[in-house]
Amino acid sequence: MPRLLQRTRRPEPAAAGRSSFDDIPLELPPYEPPSYPMDEKTKQRLVSMYSSRETDSSRRQYEKHLGKSSTYLFESVGAINDILFARKRSLAHMAEKRRARGENEKGEHEVSLEEYVAELDATITELTDSSEEALRLVIDCRAELEDHQAVLETVMQGLNAQQPCPEPKPAKTRGKAQKRRVAGSDDEDGDAGSGDAGEQEEDEDMDEAGGAHEDVPPLVGVKELLDAARRNKTDEYDALSAHQRYAINNDYISFKKNWHDALHPEDQVPLPDPSTWFDEHGRPTKGAVAEANDDDDLVVEREIIDLKCPLSLQIMKEPYSNHQCKHTFEKAAILEFIRSNGGLAKCPVCSKELRIKDLYLDEVVLRKVKRAAEAARRGVDDTSDIEPEEDADASIIIGKSTNIKKEKDRSGRRLDDIDQDDD
Repeated sequence: MPRLLQRTRRPEPAAAGRSSFDDIPLELPPYEPPSYPMDEKTKQRLVSMYSSRETDSSRRQYEKHLGKSSTYLFESVGAINDILFARKRSLAHMAEKRRARGENEKGEHEVSLEEYVAELDATITELTDSSEEALRLVIDCRAELEDHQAVLETVMQGLNAQQPCPEPKPAKTRGKAQKRRVAGSDDEDGDAGSGDAGEQEEDEDMDEAGGAHEDVPPLVGVKELLDAARRNKTDEYDALSAHQRYAINNDYISFKKNWHDALHPEDQVPLPDPSTWFDEHGRPTKGAVAEANDDDDLVVEREIIDLKCPLSLQIMKEPYSNHQCKHTFEKAAILEFIRSNGGLAKCPVCSKELRIKDLYLDEVVLRKVKRAAEAARRGVDDTSDIEPEEDADASIIIGKSTNIKKEKDRSGRRLDDIDQDDD
């Protein structure tokens, strides 16, 4: 009886509507390595599995889910910290009004609001840390997905390098050698060397039978090749520092910018340099702004963001930045500009080459536009000289930024609403 069909116990009587063999484990045989290399037909089937990755619906769905996760985390970190800032501002306004009336003692409503803000601060801090950790997990999953192609290619290289093992030669019978050893032991002269010679001859026979396999590496199964390739990729990724994994990732950069902007919407507080985002153990930090030092490579300067589009000269409503330079434009204006130049145009400000696929909706700048417009409606300065009139200057000083000689990638996320037909 085949071993796969053997049962470990006798099946119990079947319940109504249920097979008598349900939930009865099969005793699987132990794993044996392959005896022959994979044939070409099976190899081609494996090749087709990873060569069709771009049309794989499950892969595309997974990539879509990862992208949505990054977007939701980006939006949520700004939204919850906006709420916290609004509550803190309300509390500060309440305290200012009380002091303006000459009152030193806090009222019941102010005390209650103060306790609520303290509790809200702790809750949002915890949620923000959880969101940051979740984003790093999404980035890890995306890196694993991107390595999948290289893993499968490594498996195929291992399969193609395998050679069939030659058939072993039949070993000589041990009868003659054994007779020689018996004869040697009965030798009247007591020649002990004859027995040793017989054993040596037998060993040579055994080596002759198995020696043909010494130069041919043993065959390895597909599962072993796959596991080994995955381990190698995992080890390579784990060897990267937290800065290499996250601080130069576009999604993480956008997340940090949005988080920082929500925490300091009115203050001239620069975003800490990416080199300070993680400590030496790879743990995220909330360090202060890097101060200028004697190193000429580190320059602290004011960053001025113009909320008017360089092309349309109007206040932007849909600000689009790009992956090639740090300049931002109105979506309709930059799309028309690039298309009118055959799909490849130089940035009107710095002459870097731009394509439509390089553009993305800069939601951090969009937040600043909306906040400045709201401040103009309230008649509050809000560190901006935007006025309700159309001809007003739309420049806004955002604060200081830490720049390194070698300009870092400041690009953000690319959204799906950009036309992908133009290259």
